[in-house]
Amino acid sequence: MLTRVSDQPAYLLHRRDWQNTSLILDLLTCDFGRVSLLVKGGKKSRSKAFYEPFTRLSVSWTGRHELKTLVDIDGVRLPVAEHQYLSLLYINELISVFLPAHEPSLELFELYGLLLQRIDHKESDLREFEKKLMSILGYLPDTQVEARSRMPIDANEHYQFLACDGFIMCSKAIKNTIDGASIIAWNEKNYESPVVMQMAKAVMRCIIDFNLHGKKLKSRTIYRQIQNHF
Repeated sequence: MLTRVSDQPAYLLHRRDWQNTSLILDLLTCDFGRVSLLVKGGKKSRSKAFYEPFTRLSVSWTGRHELKTLVDIDGVRLPVAEHQYLSLLYINELISVFLPAHEPSLELFELYGLLLQRIDHKESDLREFEKKLMSILGYLPDTQVEARSRMPIDANEHYQFLACDGFIMCSKAIKNTIDGASIIAWNEKNYESPVVMQMAKAVMRCIIDFNLHGKKLKSRTIYRQIQNHF
């Protein structure tokens, strides 16, 4: 059945070339989740300024198949600082990888919009977005309780983290344990301690890598190349 959608709020996640003159845009939309649109002649289009990340878009499309065809596009470029591009491209890749096509999530759409509106977001904003994204999509275990007993995290105990289970109480003598106080601080969005920030990064990396099933994120590779260059 031919479908037509008009004036759908969206953000560009990724753009790629298609044949000689066209483009495919991967979008996060308000009502339709992640969709891909073919832009015929997009490389030479007068609207190509809108085919860039970090632009708040209004798009219209039509089509019978999974890959729809762009009919109209308009947008407003958001004031994202250049030094934030890489971390936001990483977020875009996470959404592209983990959000199933055509699965709407108004909560995720609004969360992403708020992240882009932060003129100078901090690393804690990135960690919180990772956590909320994994929670929305069902990949985050309950971080408030011990996985086996279901008792609340105890500030005086130590834990290990397993991606498929959550925090498991263990002896302090075991390597790479996490103290309960840091877990509680993380759940309270308190990133003042470097230990909490390091723990949050390690836990989210564990969850993401476990659910990538061996796939590699391109944004991480680019980041390592930049770090090695300098």
